[in-house]
Amino acid sequence: MTNFLDQFPRHLRDIAENLNVLTPEQVLTTPKVRFLDTRYQTLYVMVGKCTPDDVRVLKDAAAKWLAEMPQSADSLFKPLVNVRWSRVTFGCSALDRATGGGVVTRGITEICGPAGVGKTQLLLQLALGVQLPVKLGGLGKGVVYLYTEGSFPARRLHQMSKACEKRYPQEHLNFLGHIYVENFQDAVSGSIGTGAHRFLGSTIIPHRPQGPLLHCVKYRLEGLLQQHGVGLIIIDSVAAVYRLRTDYLERAKEIRRLADALLYYADKYNCAVVCVNQVSSRGDQEIPSMGLQWAHLGRTRMRVQRVPKQHRVGDDLLTVRKLEIMYSPETPNAFAEFLITADGVVNVPEPTPPRPPTKMRRL
Repeated sequence: MTNFLDQFPRHLRDIAENLNVLTPEQVLTTPKVRFLDTRYQTLYVMVGKCTPDDVRVLKDAAAKWLAEMPQSADSLFKPLVNVRWSRVTFGCSALDRATGGGVVTRGITEICGPAGVGKTQLLLQLALGVQLPVKLGGLGKGVVYLYTEGSFPARRLHQMSKACEKRYPQEHLNFLGHIYVENFQDAVSGSIGTGAHRFLGSTIIPHRPQGPLLHCVKYRLEGLLQQHGVGLIIIDSVAAVYRLRTDYLERAKEIRRLADALLYYADKYNCAVVCVNQVSSRGDQEIPSMGLQWAHLGRTRMRVQRVPKQHRVGDDLLTVRKLEIMYSPETPNAFAEFLITADGVVNVPEPTPPRPPTKMRRL
């Protein structure tokens, strides 16, 4: 069968290939504004040459191609192209059930919650789970971890990776070898940190006034994505960079640029994007930080909080945590409880049923 893009002139093929829109289904489901967006020439090199007439030609040809293509009966029952995205497992069956299989590789997923509730623990487990093969709920790819909350928890990651190696001995995976970490405590001071992990490069490009996080995402991240198979991008956390800034207009613009770059990578490389947000106290309620400027940019929001009950695992008395889906277009509002152990995030064990009383025998 002839390739769909072969019928177009060279400049139209370049436009489609630059946006990773290669099939007629993708052409029809890609918004028109995506073709015409010329705000970031570094991200959309060829899109600047695209006109509304070019978009009309592409979409008309895609509709005609699909109309003339014969369909088999079983193809009518296959999922649509716009719901084909994969998911990254949490490595915890209770969380996977509540989220429909894990974090979806579409849009931006936000995980919010108070300090010390276990957000980073979930992200470390996601960083390990994405490396599992597809049959086990992963993507078989690496992860980029951008850490802005101080010193990266390398020892904790090493501890959890050893537990995963024992859990999946037949896979023979080198979990730490495919985690690419940028610690912004070191990047802000002008040098990349060292450790047992691989970083985003050996050369520091001078930071622009837009801030080190945005500069890293826009100008350094894509080079890594092109060289290595990456299935997950983590920013822990976005709030640590932006929540205390008082230049609200510039902050909103920078947050928008950051989200646009992350959405571009998620769509082009079919990877999941997870960002951590903190919470602020308003009266007796805790609400996610950064207001509507950030809330409207995410596709899914999950909240992590403590539950006022404990569970004994071995000699340890552990606090139960809860992950709740606040909104998501793919998943209903559900929740699941979990525990954080030395090996990582696990299910809450089922309570042992009480033993029936021993019957008294009459002598």
